[in-house]
Amino acid sequence: MRFRFFYTTKFIESNRKARKAHRQKACHVYLAFFIPAHKAFFMNCFISFLIMVTVVAPFLAESVWAKEDIVTRDTNKDGKIDQIAHLNNKGKITKLEIDSNADGVMDLFQYYEDEEVIRVERDTNHDQQIDRWDYFKAGKRIRHERASTETGRVNQIISFDSQERPLKIQKDTTGDDLFDTIFHFKEGELSYSTKDTDGDGKANIWQTYRNDKPLERQIDDNGDGQVERIVFYDADGLPKESHHDLDRDGKMEEICLYRQGMLWEQKKDLDQDGRFEVVTRYKDSEPIEQRKDANGDGHFDIVTRFRGGRLFYQEKDTNFDGNKDIFIYFDAREKRERVESDTDLNGRIDTWEYYRNGQLERLEKDEAGNGSVSLKVFYKNGKKPRLIRDKDNNGRFEITQWFNKSPWSMVMEIDADGDGNPEGRYCYQESILRLKEIDEDSDGDLDLREHYNTEGKLVRSEEDHGGIGRLNITWFYNDGEEAIRAEKDNNGDGRVDTWYYYHKGQLTKVKEDTNADGKPDLWEEYDGSEKLIKWAKDMNFDGKPDIEESI
Repeated sequence: MRFRFFYTTKFIESNRKARKAHRQKACHVYLAFFIPAHKAFFMNCFISFLIMVTVVAPFLAESVWAKEDIVTRDTNKDGKIDQIAHLNNKGKITKLEIDSNADGVMDLFQYYEDEEVIRVERDTNHDQQIDRWDYFKAGKRIRHERASTETGRVNQIISFDSQERPLKIQKDTTGDDLFDTIFHFKEGELSYSTKDTDGDGKANIWQTYRNDKPLERQIDDNGDGQVERIVFYDADGLPKESHHDLDRDGKMEEICLYRQGMLWEQKKDLDQDGRFEVVTRYKDSEPIEQRKDANGDGHFDIVTRFRGGRLFYQEKDTNFDGNKDIFIYFDAREKRERVESDTDLNGRIDTWEYYRNGQLERLEKDEAGNGSVSLKVFYKNGKKPRLIRDKDNNGRFEITQWFNKSPWSMVMEIDADGDGNPEGRYCYQESILRLKEIDEDSDGDLDLREHYNTEGKLVRSEEDHGGIGRLNITWFYNDGEEAIRAEKDNNGDGRVDTWYYYHKGQLTKVKEDTNADGKPDLWEEYDGSEKLIKWAKDMNFDGKPDIEESI
């Protein structure tokens, strides 16, 4: 497409031949559109230049200009000059100024030499600073420069070939005055590009093109000169495959496959054995399933599934026998909701874990393997307050263990008949039994209480002797857990009134307070066969025997 400017060097109003003799040489403009990202830019340049050519014609058609140095014009009749033409002494135009937005300020400047445009300057944002330059030679554009409207510095340069096709585009995309992105063209088609993303002056992204569409892209992520990523594109310019060097050892451990430009499958060879240990499938670029070989034997031991891009299910083969034995379910926030396990690896689920907000709330277990839950463990705030157990598998949980009853680390209660009154209670500190309480008839009243030391040895016990509904006798034991003494409250006044003494399990002595004054007034002694051999009596309760008799 060619445009011609017409003007006269002298005032020749009617001589068509004279006008024709001074016709301006053609100025050819050719725009090449190479990739969609640059089409709009070149179209804008083309339209702007077309306007330039159009507005200058009226000046050149008026022969009166040959006698003037400067000619002004009000094209829209608004009373303001919007075009100023500068003519040399031969009446040929050397410069044209244009006010394109009627604000009274010239914002477009065309420079001529030998009747041809050699440079065009524009102020596109009307701040009275030139931000666009186009350079021409022999009527063809050879260079375009564009400045940043923020800094005023040139941030893009386009070079053109002899046919006015783009040859090279240089861009400063970061505003550091370095041209970090460069596009190279061959016969007007984009051939390859380079990009410097870290500002060190060296390219770290290289990309080739075919038919103005990306063909292959190589990326050096850390600036070490080694390519860590390679992306291959299909005929439509969409990514079809990419290779990744995850550990920067020069080998590509990861391969990604794409469908219609969207990630479809990701494969990782973590140990460089030629087999992929992790394979992830995607749909609409969101993960839907991941398979993992945890031990590198060629079998996928962990399978993870996603829903809506979120983790919702996982199964594991923990002993690598080819059978999954742990199954995990996740909530909408990708936190554990339920875990089912085959702990004895017999192919049947025997343990269930239930979570709330990612924290374990309850554990259930089939200890007998008969399909019925026999153990339930309850948790709160990450701690285990209690558990219940069906020891005889009759469907009733008769054992309860508490872990929050101070000062005990664990308290176990046994309610065999399920009436809510435990028949036995066992209190532990650091896994050592320290206290035992027994209610044999489940009437709510203790029949026996036993105390143990830090070594777990019995040191004292209390009993309901005679079934009177209270603990009325206390036994004391030596280090061998042999009874050495007993104290009894016969009348229930809370004070001991009878004392028993033993040696190697045999009764040796008895003291008794018959008048409830807190002091013994009756004494008995026994032999090795627990036969009474001597007794004494304090008749006046002065603490001294008044009557003694040997048997």
